[in-house]
Amino acid sequence: MDISFHYPPELLQLLIDAIPKLCKSKRDLLLFFQGAGVSRVTLQPFQQLLLTDKVSFNKYSVAREVLTKLNEQGENSLRTRRELLKRVTEFEDFSVCWDNDRAAARGLVAQIRDVINVKDSFTRMRNEKDEEFGLARLEKLVEENRALPALGLSKGACPNRGNV
Repeated sequence: MDISFHYPPELLQLLIDAIPKLCKSKRDLLLFFQGAGVSRVTLQPFQQLLLTDKVSFNKYSVAREVLTKLNEQGENSLRTRRELLKRVTEFEDFSVCWDNDRAAARGLVAQIRDVINVKDSFTRMRNEKDEEFGLARLEKLVEENRALPALGLSKGACPNRGNV
């Protein structure tokens, strides 16, 4: 299981704080997760809780449990985790939030965007470095190949063993 795609702790906490503020009602919270691709199996206990004991249903606790379950699923939930990030970072209509949550929601979404941009920047730099290393290695192999005739060898020839 590749853990590099899991939400890091700081991003997980920001999502736990932000998603409930973006959803005005408890039902909206479940719909937000469902729309992002969270399975019905994962959401079923929370839907049942909402039907049977609405008072015990806490949006922040539910967000924490759902996001933690997604994180634990590793690569199996990668698409869903990415969709959740996309939905949060592209959120623009804060008028659907409670009035007293609106400013905090805006701030949390901005922080999430910043964290993702920083992580993406490091990933891009690492990919560029890997690409540069690959190009340097390829150039070295080409140079070695060019040097073979000068050493009296041909491509595919192997000293001490004849042609390969």
